[in-house]
Amino acid sequence: MQTPSGKREQNKVANRATILDSARRLFAEQGYDAVTIRDVIRATPLASGTFYNYFPDKESLLRSLVEERLGELTDRLIQARRTADDMEQFLRGAYLTTFEEVCAHPEFYRMMFRNEPVIRAYYTDNVFGHTMRMLKIDLADAVARGLLADVNVDYLTAIMFGTGYEVSRMLVDRQNPDPKEAAEFATRLFVNGLAGLQPEKPAAELIRRGPLLLKGSAR
Repeated sequence: MQTPSGKREQNKVANRATILDSARRLFAEQGYDAVTIRDVIRATPLASGTFYNYFPDKESLLRSLVEERLGELTDRLIQARRTADDMEQFLRGAYLTTFEEVCAHPEFYRMMFRNEPVIRAYYTDNVFGHTMRMLKIDLADAVARGLLADVNVDYLTAIMFGTGYEVSRMLVDRQNPDPKEAAEFATRLFVNGLAGLQPEKPAAELIRRGPLLLKGSAR
């Protein structure tokens, strides 16, 4: 994004950002349906008619909030995935990028999750359509580059995206979220499976439990 030149242009950029910040905060606190354009402007130092210099209606305001933030995230995700040298880097880079973004901007993502039904209703192909399409393209590219076995990319796209989405939802509600811990857990789960997350049992415990395990398996 180019830096605006001239005081007038800088004021326009600042006013637009002020309106977006106000809307994001109110949509997160009260919900999109409960907030009016007048509420948004009242929460800023701007004059009442200023809104329409930047946005035609409330829907365009919500779309701008969503598309600008998710567009920037998607660009960073593409960069992280396409520069990965192996599948573990592919996964860790993507999840860490996502979770760090969520933890850096919790108010925006809290607003997203609170207003999810409204946001989805404004997009015929799902608000996350572009993000998921790019993930699918990058997964197919990972297969072609030999980073990933030839698997069903449609299934994997849905599972990877769903994992990132639901873990992100958890992170915004936590007091002290740890994006690195979350990214590492998701990466280990995909690379090693559930068995790879099991702690190793001490030999003495395995010996002690052995008869019970054999008894259970004989049923």
